[in-house]
Amino acid sequence: MKNNWLKVALPHFVAALILLLIAVIYCKPVLSGKVLSQSDNIQWQATAKESMDYKAKHGITPLWTTSMFGGMPTYQLSAESPYRQLDWIQHIFSLGLPKPMAYFFMAGLGFYLLCVVLGASPWVALLGAIGYAYSSYDPIIVATGHDSKMLALSYLPAVVAGLMLILRKKYALGAGVMALFLDYFVAANHLQVTYYFFLVLGVICLVFAVYNIIAKQYKHLFISAALIIAAVGFAIGSNAMLLWTTYEYSKASNRGGASELTPVTADANTTDANAAPASKDTRDREYAFNWSYGLFETFTFFVPNVNGGASGGELSPGSNTYEALKAMGYPDAQAEQALAHIPTYWGDQPFTSGPVYLGIVICMLAIMGWFLVDSWHKWWLLAVTIFGIFLAWGSNFKLFNYFLFDHLPFYDKFRAPSQALVIPQLAVAIMAALGLQALISAKPSPELWTKLKRSFYVTGGILGFLLLASFMVSYSSTNDAQLAQQAGEQLMQAIVKDRQSLFRSDVFRSIIFAALAVAMIWFYYNGKLKRNYLLGGLVVITLIDLLGVDLRYLSDKNYQDAATYSANFPETSADQQILQDPDPYYRVLNLTTDPFTDAFTSYYHHSIGGYHPAKLQLYVDLIDRQLRKNNIHVLNMLNTKYVIVPGQQQPGQQQQAAAPVAQRNPEALGNAWFVQHIIWADNADMEMKTLDSLDTKTTVVIDKRYKADVTTPPASAADSTASIKLISNDLNSISYTSNTSTPQYAVFSEVYYKAGWKAFIDGKETPYSRVNYLLRGMSVPAGQHKIEFRFEPASYYTGSKISIFSYAATLVVVIIGLVLGFRGKKNDPQPA
Repeated sequence: MKNNWLKVALPHFVAALILLLIAVIYCKPVLSGKVLSQSDNIQWQATAKESMDYKAKHGITPLWTTSMFGGMPTYQLSAESPYRQLDWIQHIFSLGLPKPMAYFFMAGLGFYLLCVVLGASPWVALLGAIGYAYSSYDPIIVATGHDSKMLALSYLPAVVAGLMLILRKKYALGAGVMALFLDYFVAANHLQVTYYFFLVLGVICLVFAVYNIIAKQYKHLFISAALIIAAVGFAIGSNAMLLWTTYEYSKASNRGGASELTPVTADANTTDANAAPASKDTRDREYAFNWSYGLFETFTFFVPNVNGGASGGELSPGSNTYEALKAMGYPDAQAEQALAHIPTYWGDQPFTSGPVYLGIVICMLAIMGWFLVDSWHKWWLLAVTIFGIFLAWGSNFKLFNYFLFDHLPFYDKFRAPSQALVIPQLAVAIMAALGLQALISAKPSPELWTKLKRSFYVTGGILGFLLLASFMVSYSSTNDAQLAQQAGEQLMQAIVKDRQSLFRSDVFRSIIFAALAVAMIWFYYNGKLKRNYLLGGLVVITLIDLLGVDLRYLSDKNYQDAATYSANFPETSADQQILQDPDPYYRVLNLTTDPFTDAFTSYYHHSIGGYHPAKLQLYVDLIDRQLRKNNIHVLNMLNTKYVIVPGQQQPGQQQQAAAPVAQRNPEALGNAWFVQHIIWADNADMEMKTLDSLDTKTTVVIDKRYKADVTTPPASAADSTASIKLISNDLNSISYTSNTSTPQYAVFSEVYYKAGWKAFIDGKETPYSRVNYLLRGMSVPAGQHKIEFRFEPASYYTGSKISIFSYAATLVVVIIGLVLGFRGKKNDPQPA
């Protein structure tokens, strides 16, 4: 019995070990202590620095941050459940590996599990796992720092494996596995990938239902449907805190809410580059579909450099562009440096970090699978592949995608439709594994050979078309007009030649790998190559094919030693000057860059600006209508105590930028103050318009809807003895003391966010209102009082309790499924 278990388990152990070794070798710099330099992750570290410092002190991240945009929830930045129930199993599944090693290993292992569930042999499952985990999109997003997306893609195959277990009548185990990994998948918190999964789930369930209705398998259909719904329910319950807070915040953010202001005529300088427009008009669609994959660009599945690869950095010395730069008088060093910024990409997107290359061998095996596989799986795989491509085309397929944008629930909340190519990435790799399994399971026959030849013809036809196209396409894009003006005709012609060379050389590269695969299959079919040699050979050439492209985008050069990495957050003389201020709380406006797309100021200061794709819509409105105009009264009410400006160039400094300078704003109003006058606005438009010339030191403007919250109007005459002072700001709570001889109205330089912030005077909850469009205001009675604001969102605390109970229930289902499986109380899996 033990020998049987060992015989069964050993191939899977070896496959897992191979996946581990590939991940370790590919990401080997992390073993020597180097850090992956990811642009997006570096920005995240800057914006999350305050939250991480808080966690180091308190053991958990705060729910509110003041490091950017005056203050906002940390739900989409760093918030975590107080129970942190997901950590330990994640470490088991990833073997505790460092990133990005863990991502590739988990993606491969999860896909291996999926293939085994679908009936693939270990070698076939290994090939599919390599195809999925090392598709070029994965190293590209890892290199740029899209960690949450890569983590979600790592768990996705295991979720589908649980689903397939249910459909193959391993009910309890399938429900447990699906719920468990769907829990982690959702917890990765990449909502767009999560949305795509549920679209795929809908297609799978629809096709499965049709097949079972035709076969009159109603009982199996109803049981499966109930368990899938239960698994989704457990996963949603386990992430109740995350989903509830996100939904709550979305209604107030620029990604889900709408501005209360009447839109103004569009102007290039009035809208934050990261802010979504408020209404579904032409600008809204342009924003959502800006990164639409081109129709011709889709052939990157087969040939990576169809459209020139990444937007820059693909060229090397010896290229036509390099020679042109030399001819133009560039020294060698400057010419080589310039190559990193040459836009080799000429596709439809504004820019790109690289193509979605699925691997020519994987694509060929998938095409073969659609000819050979005889099960319901090929139909849902074909459907979701086409569906994902259609979604990725975005504005290049307006009839389809604009309809979805206008009618599909929540679909208009996302941008960059090219991300939908994660769907064919999954489906094509599954089909490749099923196709290869069908080949090695079939006996040689004329019918089999006919199907194989058809798949070879299709693959060859695509590669032949691309080779022909390499002589005919223009190698130019709409982005080239400005480039031609800057670079000149000579350099532009050299760039076009290099684009052509990149395309054509990759076509020949794919032809070689496809020919090797075809040769192996031909020798296997004719009995001249053993099955294990066929499978091993296909695994090797697939790995060489994919890693050869992956290394273009994620290689040793993407890693830095710890000292170099820390230099990403340089402390300037202006930062040092500001940090000497003993005042516990103030804000900083950095004018040496665009403050509203800059993350790095948040590393050291409470920034007026910042970088985050989901900001409070109120703040976006204030940026557009007031802050971009540098309205000093609005900056004063935000307690902008320091402004960082470019330094003056000194004699002898022509070759280097002058150090930035910190200027103190003596008019900043502090953390809280009393006003003498209230202006009542009829609506949000009037409230914002009043801010144009409002003396925020003495007067406040309030929308009439908050009139009931102003329990006592301020004294008409200024009280020279009245005082209000900040005592502490612990992010989740803020305390003040006030001392007045008459009733006053206080304005607090804190961002208004009603969903969670509660106000208390001497421990008694007290109403407060939104004032000056963005801030908080409150009536304060005469006398000495302690005023507190506490951030206590029910969505977080109640959601966390729901999460831990749902997670515990999920683990119980997993354990029951494992016990039943080991005891043999369920039938063996049957083809669904």
